[in-house]
Amino acid sequence: MTQHMTANDPRRFVGWLAVIGAVLGWGMVALQAAAASFDFELLERPVAMLGFDPQGQNLYRLSMWADILGWYLPFLAVGGYLWGRMRQRVGVLADIALTGVVAYAILGIVGAGVLSLTLAPLAALHAGNDATGKMAAEAIWPILQNAAQGIWSAEVPVLLLWGIVAARFLLAEKWGFGRLLVFDLCLFGIEFIFILGGWRDLAEGVVLLTLVIHPLWLFMFGISLLRERVPALAAPGMAQAA
Repeated sequence: MTQHMTANDPRRFVGWLAVIGAVLGWGMVALQAAAASFDFELLERPVAMLGFDPQGQNLYRLSMWADILGWYLPFLAVGGYLWGRMRQRVGVLADIALTGVVAYAILGIVGAGVLSLTLAPLAALHAGNDATGKMAAEAIWPILQNAAQGIWSAEVPVLLLWGIVAARFLLAEKWGFGRLLVFDLCLFGIEFIFILGGWRDLAEGVVLLTLVIHPLWLFMFGISLLRERVPALAAPGMAQAA
């Protein structure tokens, strides 16, 4: 049974945020590839990225904004929406999950924001005639890249903190593509283990799957909201009586 949408129902707003965010999440990959002229090995060499032309720098900046608007902000909306529904059923676990998704979004936005703001000025410094400035740019940009990667790795445990509670709730309610979310979380967990173990090549292989599956779950969840395929929640009194 589904709920009928009311004027104050946030489902349509959250649904559209999720769908648009998923498209931006996929677009982030395309923008980064275009910034490097589809030379994917270039993205693995931070110093070489300082040689991006102005168009490439702009595309990379846009890719970081697509990352923020596609991978993080929509999950804040989805996490808040699910918190409102989970709070009746799982109590304080919903609060813990909300803390996890907020931390996930903050970490991701900080990592992408730093790179978005610093590539262009460092590339300009690198292209100048000052040898000291060039050396400084070549030292600073890889440090920022590594720092961002470290921040993005740190987001995995807090995403799992949210995702485990959310996936259990969605599976119990039989909606929201809970199994796909479980698969997504497994990929993040495997990637995290590979990174901790120093198996970079294996981690990169999992990342390629994550780049597809993470926005895919967001997209499918958004579609389920827009199609009103959401089970009705019992009123608090009815839930207690049951």
